Amino acid sequence: MQSTIGIVEPRYVTAVGMRTLLEAMLPHTDMVLYGSVEQCRQDIERTDGGRPYFVHLFVADSLLLLHADYFRSLPFTVFALCHQSENRQTLFPAIDVTAGEQSVYEQLLHLHAQGHANTTDNPILSTREIEVLKCVAKGMINKEIADSLCISLNTVLTHRQHITKKLGIQSVPALTLYAVLNGYILPSDIYKMS
Repeated sequence: MQSTIGIVEPRYVTAVGMRTLLEAMLPHTDMVLYGSVEQCRQDIERTDGGRPYFVHLFVADSLLLLHADYFRSLPFTVFALCHQSENRQTLFPAIDVTAGEQSVYEQLLHLHAQGHANTTDNPILSTREIEVLKCVAKGMINKEIADSLCISLNTVLTHRQHITKKLGIQSVPALTLYAVLNGYILPSDIYKMS
């Protein structure tokens, strides 16, 4: 059964933006958008075999306040999509959706580090591609990766092309999130630019 992430957000642009970020980070996960809690609840409570296999829900903070008991009863993690960072009064882990793309990536990495164990079962990438991915996620440039792995610069570039093609992820922040979410590196391993 395909893992699914639900986004319950009445603001269409916010919902589509969040879906776009999550699809870039988790290309092998289905994303479902809901404009209301009622639409989401209908899918969750389906009994006809078409029910999505939710692993996470991202829900607008205003909806969480109105339906907190329902969302707390669900057997998967629910995240609040906050639209005012100073107004984070929620019992759920929160993402400030008013922040920039890099900040949202970092928030997702932080939440993941708090709530998930490392797993490295991913047959999509070869062992060497995983080593290159780890280096990219740690902030290393191509020359540093080549020196670290004792391979040529051209080989590094070839591995990066294969990684991008296999995962469908092109940006370094998204590759970094993928590496953390799949347990290849820890968030503390990420190179912090000053």
